[in-house]
Amino acid sequence: MIQGGKNLHVPIPENGRVIDLGCGPATWTMDMATDMSTVNFVGIDISPIFPTAIHPRNCSFFCENILTGLAKSQPDGCYDVVFQRNVSAGFTAQDWQTAVREAYRLCKPGGWFESVESDASVHDAGPKTTLLFDFMLRSMGARLVDPTAVRTLSQMMIEAGFVDVQVKEYSVPLGEWGGKLGQLWKQNIGAILETVTPHLAKAASKPDSHIREMVKDMMQNETKEHRAYQTIYVAFGRKPSSE
Repeated sequence: MIQGGKNLHVPIPENGRVIDLGCGPATWTMDMATDMSTVNFVGIDISPIFPTAIHPRNCSFFCENILTGLAKSQPDGCYDVVFQRNVSAGFTAQDWQTAVREAYRLCKPGGWFESVESDASVHDAGPKTTLLFDFMLRSMGARLVDPTAVRTLSQMMIEAGFVDVQVKEYSVPLGEWGGKLGQLWKQNIGAILETVTPHLAKAASKPDSHIREMVKDMMQNETKEHRAYQTIYVAFGRKPSSE
């Protein structure tokens, strides 16, 4: 919905190969494999939370860490598309450079890399919403994670060797003012804030109960009173065909 009905911005050839780096529970991977039965999809994640028994026949998974390299299971230049989404909450600036270089290695000559991320900022929000996201950024900073690195991802891709690099930005409404999409994004953000409440409390030097009350007020009031939104960045580029 955010991307106007797209699941991907780059072309996948018939009988091509696609790898999803940081696939998580593999919702995207399996949806794509179901829609494109002639394409081979591979999902990689550091946590084995992807399905091991029931999944499309053109879909397989490996439990590996993309930041330590995938050379043991994935040889150089074997994928038409390398895809990555929602990893910015765990990547340092150095991690991003490592991941982009690994994506370049995995791409076939002429293959594409696409990354979809939020920078964890919220705009035009109420005071409690703004403060909660500030606590989130502080918590990330304590782990040397800088989610704003996604704003310069296109430059990192160019430095790694990608060409035809483009960036598309999508504004995502947070709250009822954005219709169905805004309501779904509100549910998503609410679930995230609930999950990371202990981390936010530590960053704020407050008890967990204080953060929960802030989240409750945000969900019940501020998302209705303010036209808050976030930005999703989609960066994609191609490995030169001459390699």
